[in-house]
Amino acid sequence: MSRPSVPQLEAFFWTAELGSVQRAAEILNVTQPTLSLRLKQLEESARSPLLERHGRGLRVTRHGQAYLVRVKIVLDAYNALVARSEVPDIGGSMRIGVAEGFAVACMAALVHDLRADFPLLRPEWVVATSAGLEQSLAEGSLDLAILVDPLSLKGVRLSALGPQANGWAAPAAMGHINATPRTLANLTVVTTPPQTAMYRATFAWFAEDKVTPQQVCVCSSLNAALQLVAAGVGVGIFPTKVIQAFPVQPTLQKLHPDPALRDGHVYLADRFSADEARTASLLRTIERTCDRLDYFQTGPR
Repeated sequence: MSRPSVPQLEAFFWTAELGSVQRAAEILNVTQPTLSLRLKQLEESARSPLLERHGRGLRVTRHGQAYLVRVKIVLDAYNALVARSEVPDIGGSMRIGVAEGFAVACMAALVHDLRADFPLLRPEWVVATSAGLEQSLAEGSLDLAILVDPLSLKGVRLSALGPQANGWAAPAAMGHINATPRTLANLTVVTTPPQTAMYRATFAWFAEDKVTPQQVCVCSSLNAALQLVAAGVGVGIFPTKVIQAFPVQPTLQKLHPDPALRDGHVYLADRFSADEARTASLLRTIERTCDRLDYFQTGPR
């Protein structure tokens, strides 16, 4: 049995809506014989009449009414896919938030790639913690944001980008460290404020062994926190790519913790009221940037 095609479904939908083969053909920009042939083929695959004569026009049969409900669902889904695949002409100003750890490793490449793909776009970059960016996005002061382990606030739509490997960083001057929760709990732990992804990952790791750090140094900037670790203040959890990108080597060492750290998860976020096709286009560029930088590399760390 032949399967209905999208052109056949469109022919039926518009003929049912307009009650006229001629008007439906005009809407679809095809000839009347072409549209009539599509209707005939569709009725053959449906094995039942879908349209019948009514006065000077056509109307949908009882069987056609039930068929039409499903046709509308299929065409709506098809049109949504087409809209997502089209690249809109994105331009003008846009406030884009970037989680600080991601920005340290990817910002320069991301700015370059967005400029190449969307030369009319004028982004205003806001670099901060994911928690703060997500709140700003929910409140409408940002248009888009790249977040790590978001809180899923109301009104925020999330599109997954990939896993972010995390690692413990320590001052190189400390020498070998047995990186277990009970050992590191005796050192100063440097982290970002509560509710941030870094803070939650840090205390979740210690909680696995039912211990709590004795001294915690909270810093609102992830980049500044990493500099504190390099200066010998303490140890902290950071994205692996950020540790690798630290400009002054070998002041840092990457520890091998037991238990291993869980990956973070990076998302592109917008609001549910935002243009989905626009976000999908920007998502493709950001994915390409991450692939080029091998940001979501998996395997031994």
